[in-house]
Amino acid sequence: MATTDRTWLNQDHQFLHGKELFRSERRFHPLAYTASHGQLLMRSVGRPDTPGEPETTIDLLFKPAAVVKIREDYRGLAIRCASEAESEQVKADYTTMAFARNDRVFVLESQGESDYVVAMAVGWIEGVLGRTQQGFFNDFYPEVPIWPTRPLYGVGAGLDIASAQELIDALVAADENDVIRRRRYRHVYVVMTRVIRPGRPDVTGAGVFLARADAEEAQAVIAAKSVAWMPVECWIEELPIAL
Repeated sequence: MATTDRTWLNQDHQFLHGKELFRSERRFHPLAYTASHGQLLMRSVGRPDTPGEPETTIDLLFKPAAVVKIREDYRGLAIRCASEAESEQVKADYTTMAFARNDRVFVLESQGESDYVVAMAVGWIEGVLGRTQQGFFNDFYPEVPIWPTRPLYGVGAGLDIASAQELIDALVAADENDVIRRRRYRHVYVVMTRVIRPGRPDVTGAGVFLARADAEEAQAVIAAKSVAWMPVECWIEELPIAL
């Protein structure tokens, strides 16, 4: 994946009152929130300017988000640091909150209306998101050799977990006359990892994919993360699922 833009802002000198930090004419929507580190993720999936080029995704992350006032859809989005007066007013509206010194008020502007997020940092990544990748801010790490299944790491709502029936429907068309005996089967592709740790290897099933091409893409990403101080071996195993 070729990343075209990567920005992370968390230093005092980057947050002058009223300074514009981000602007895009694209459409954005809130995608995920995790209680772990108060992460709020917004995403835009747009078409490229050059015909034939892959579409790019923009992931926009606030962390940790203490207060959030946003809407479900933004048609064009600008983010700026609140003025001193705006910042004081927003924080005054939450008398029970104990704000930290570096809790900053970010104003989100779109189509003449404004919202806000109070957080310590904001950043964004734009690039071509791989078919098996859920987000730019939740990557594969050798220390935790499990393929990411959500756009953000941490405790989420679990709304993206598929049911057993959805899995069956994805593998084969439903056949009402073939539900008693498991006459059919399909293979799934399990990406396995072996992390070489001091004294012992750690073998884990990192992820299960319905298509070999997706498993191979994940395998390539994992292999690229192998480093000298923590080597990662990676391979694909085919396993049948009875239907």
